[in-house]
Parts: sequence; structure tokens; C-alpha cells
Amino acid sequence: MKWYHIDKKYTTNYLLLFVLSFLYVFPVFLVNIYFQDDLGWSLLGSLGIKADGRPLTEYVVLALCGGNPITDPAPLPLILGILFLSYALILYAQANLDYISNRYALLTVLLFIITNPFAMEYLFYRCGCIGALTSLGCPFIIFSIPNSVSKLKMFLYSSLLAMALMSLHPAPIAICLILFVVNIFFLLFQKRKMNPALEGIRIIGIGIGAILYKTVIANHYVSRSDWRYNASQTLEIKPKSILVIFQNMIDTCKYIIRFLSEASGWYQIVLSLLSLSAILLSVFLYCRENEHKGWGKILNIAFLVLSPICVFFLSYLPLMILKEQTLKLRIFLAMGSFLFYLGILLLYFTKKHQTLLRPLVLLLIVCNLYHYTYVYTFANAVNNQNEYEQYIAYHVAHDLETINADSEFTCFSFIGQVPQPKRTQIFSAKYPMTGELIPRYFTNDGWRGGAYILHYLQNDLDLTSDTDEDRQIVTSEEPVISNSLYSCYVNADKIIVVFHESEAPLASASD
Repeated sequence: MKWYHIDKKYTTNYLLLFVLSFLYVFPVFLVNIYFQDDLGWSLLGSLGIKADGRPLTEYVVLALCGGNPITDPAPLPLILGILFLSYALILYAQANLDYISNRYALLTVLLFIITNPFAMEYLFYRCGCIGALTSLGCPFIIFSIPNSVSKLKMFLYSSLLAMALMSLHPAPIAICLILFVVNIFFLLFQKRKMNPALEGIRIIGIGIGAILYKTVIANHYVSRSDWRYNASQTLEIKPKSILVIFQNMIDTCKYIIRFLSEASGWYQIVLSLLSLSAILLSVFLYCRENEHKGWGKILNIAFLVLSPICVFFLSYLPLMILKEQTLKLRIFLAMGSFLFYLGILLLYFTKKHQTLLRPLVLLLIVCNLYHYTYVYTFANAVNNQNEYEQYIAYHVAHDLETINADSEFTCFSFIGQVPQPKRTQIFSAKYPMTGELIPRYFTNDGWRGGAYILHYLQNDLDLTSDTDEDRQIVTSEEPVISNSLYSCYVNADKIIVVFHESEAPLASASD
């Protein structure tokens, strides 16, 4: 059997993992909205992801749509994405996790990769989701390549898959570093026979693929005319860059701690128990079952204690070399591999201790259960906001069409923000950081924000930025139409929509 084929013994696991993953993303299907950037391509028929340095994602979507212009293939990209990710995870489990005989334990550990709450937002992008999910799967395929292949094949497979990974979405490259740590774990504790030359070639291939992506693919595709070029630049090779990276890592830790502080109290307890159990139990059981003494044993214990911490930092380390740091929950695509690694530690050392294994598997399941409830809750909050904004969009579109009945106006702009509905306010108050991910439309951004209202307009009105003159008119003149939510003003050939529950003061047009 070829290494990339799934054995019959694992076929059931593959189907079950896909079903469980499908249940996780199910609320995304139910919400079924144009999320953030989706608004722009839905109007213009152009995805624009290759200008972000993700050309392979764009080409995959183009293939699904039969070429330009982009039509709406959702939810097919999400279904194909979880099919591929489930395949990659089962392939990795077949090659490396054969010691996990408990099916529920294996599936629960693998699920941590997709149920990562730090990557939750990507699931809602109607087309971009396939790039994030397939990128997540690539590292697991790379580390499923057996040592029986030739050195040339190992290099080619590793480098090509690394380039594909980076061209789909660069962030999951961190998982390659983590799976290398897992290989070291297997080498030390499972006494697995490994070919050092082939392992070195695997890592070199990944590195060469990443370098080729950076110097050739990203250099060719990343837009140089806007923010995307600066966002793609990495730190220069200088001594002070080490300090910058270290500070970035500290800031990221604070950001993640802030997120966890907003999480449910029982999830904090479960996560703490999981982390402590993985370290303490692995050390205790290793010492109990291994009678050898000396430096080798001390180094192995040090590895068990320090490797989870190392894996945590490695999960976001590649992001820390960027010149511009923009900390948002959606960028930590590789963070799920931290819990994945903890699960590997626990299940390896408790495989002979059923009395310990059962409660630990339950702990893993409960931890994953929170991730399920979290994405369902977030999806409902997004849906509540979308329904409310649709309600407002109908009225705004009607009023714009009424004011422009004689086609004397050519453009319009917004001032302020649409208020959140009551149910969404509850979610945002409970989870402020995640609440920031809920899209707020009706802005003057013609790609991501104001495009929302353009869906409902028949007259040719262009969305423009507001000006200081607009704000002066708003404060000095009477509106032409007004209700409890917003008022409409006119300035020459422009219609100005001002929301009453504005979260930003009418200070200046540059705010």
C-alpha cells in the first residue's frame, strides 16, 4: 500500500473525524452570510487573495467557480476543506499515532486542530476557508512521508508541500516545527528508528520551500501599492531583531492570556487540568516505568517539562518575525497544535493504564466540547448582527432610493456605526475580544464595509469617504429624512447617512 493511502482500518476513523468536523462547522452553514471580505468579491467577482500572498487559494477557488468572475460556491469550499484536513490528520495518525488504540481518544486529539478557537473566524469566509483548512493539513502530510522513500522524493515532497502550504496560508508553517518536536519525542521515548539523514532532508525541504515562497511567490504576488506589502515584510537580520522578536512573543502571550481570562471559568479549569496533567503525569509515569539513571534520564525529564512550553511558543513563532504585528484571534491558525501535543503526551504515557486513560479522555472531550459551544455561540451572535443590519439595510436603501428618485445624487457616505442588537451585545460584553470579530458593516470601506448596502441599491451611487464639510453640515443643518436609528443629510451631490448610536465622536473625517 502506498504511503498516501488510508488503510481500511483507519477508514472508519476518517469518516468519523469528518462527521465530527462537519458538526463543528455546521453553524457556519446555518448562518450562511457574506463575511468581511466576502462582500467585496460578491459584488466585484474578484477574490483578491493572491495579492495577500495566497495565490494557490485563489486558483483553487477559481477552479471551483469555473474561472473569473468569482461566483458563490459556498458551502463547497468549507466541505472540501474539512475533507482534506480530516484526510491529512488520519494519514498522520496512521503513520505516527498507531499506539493510540482508543478510537475516541484519537479522534478527540485530532479534533483540536480544527476546533482551535483562535482560528474560528476563518471558517466563516465563504471561499477563503478552503485555503486555511488545506494549509492546516499540509504539515501533517509532510510528516506522514515514511523513511522508506528516497532522499530525492523526501526533499521534493517536503519542499513542494511547504510551498503549497505557504501559498494557501503561511501561518500553519508553525505546525511543521511542532511536528518536528513530536518526532523528537518519539525518538526519545518510543525508541522509534529514524533515519537522521532523511529527517534532516525533510526539515531542509520545508525550509527551502518556505524560502522559495518568500523570495519568488510572495515577491511576485503580494501587492506593493497598499498595506499588504508592509504587512508581509520580515525583520532584518540584526542583533536588535532578537529583542524585537522576544518583545513580540511577550505581547502575544499577554494577548492570549487576555483571551483566556474572558473564557468560561470551567474551561479555564479544564485547560489548566489538561496542561498540568500532561506534564506531571508524563514525568511521573516515565520515572515510574524507567529505572535507568544518569544524564539521559534527566534530559528526558527536562524535555517532558519544557517541550509543551516550547510547542506553545512555536505555534506562533513564525508570526513574530513580521515587522508589523497586528494581534487578532484569527491569525493563530497553528495554536490548536498545542492541545494536540498535550494529548499526544497524555495518551502515550497512559496507554497501559486504563484507570487513568478513561478520565483523561473525558477531560479531552470536555475541552473540545467548549470549542463546539464557543463556535455555535459566536455563529449565533454573527447571525443576530447580520439579521439586524439586513433590517437596517432595507430601510437605508429605501431612503437612499427615495432621496435620489430624480438621480441628482452620485455618491453617499456613512458617519458612525450601526448599533448592535441586544443579543449580540450580551455576547460582546461577555467575550469582548471575540466580539471584535463580529463584522460591523455600514462603513465607508467599499470592499469590506459599505459594500453591504450596495447589494440593495439599484441606482448608481458610489460609496465615498466622509469629509469635514459633511460633518459640519450634519451639525448645522436639518436632515431630509430621520428616524430613531439614523438621519440622512445632503451635501451637493452626496447623501450622508448618520447613525445616532455612533460609537465614534463626530471629530474629523480622518478618524
